[in-house]
Amino acid sequence: MVDNNSYMNLPKIHSITKKILVALLGAFLSIFLLLHASANLCILRQDGGAWYNAFCDFMGTNYIVKIFELVLLGALLLHIALSLWLAITNRLARPKGYHKPQRSKTHTGSKLQIWTGILLLAGLIAHFTDFYFVKLGLVDGNLNFYEQAHEKFQIPHIAICYLVFFVVVWFHMRHGFAAIFQTFGLYNYKYGKAIEIIGVIYATVVCLMFTAVVVGVYFGL
Repeated sequence: MVDNNSYMNLPKIHSITKKILVALLGAFLSIFLLLHASANLCILRQDGGAWYNAFCDFMGTNYIVKIFELVLLGALLLHIALSLWLAITNRLARPKGYHKPQRSKTHTGSKLQIWTGILLLAGLIAHFTDFYFVKLGLVDGNLNFYEQAHEKFQIPHIAICYLVFFVVVWFHMRHGFAAIFQTFGLYNYKYGKAIEIIGVIYATVVCLMFTAVVVGVYFGL
């Protein structure tokens, strides 16, 4: 005879596994964003794009980098899929029928995480269309990455959209950083405050680096 309790425990095990994967993928993507932002700062060099174009050429021709791109894209898609799956299953698992709304102890940032994630997905689709899909030949374009950045970021409404996008990135990273530690049981009364502060600093530095490029190009710096 099969113990019914084993079936009741399966969703919990699966949920924990998905949370761990989301956390690991989030950490990987957060590190990539710092590297990506650092590389983008080359756009601000007063060398006509020599450094940045050389970097992009290397990234576009190196086979190891091409494999990494596939890994990165897969990590991004899996992070999105698992996050949506968790959000939907958690929503369906909530009991219904209360006469009074139940107060949740969940952090506000956690509640907003799925919504900032959806906004980020929309922004990423636009970003990939502007840059990455051009490189793959899926979208028409005859400019190199440096020229493309200068063309896009000098258009007011596009520059503003990117700045708003970075604000959403900040909120998502700021909570995501602490959530990673919480998933692995490292977020507690002793280290929690420090983790929160480091998360804010990390998200701020990354987003300011991205912002500096857009603002710098827009104002011709």
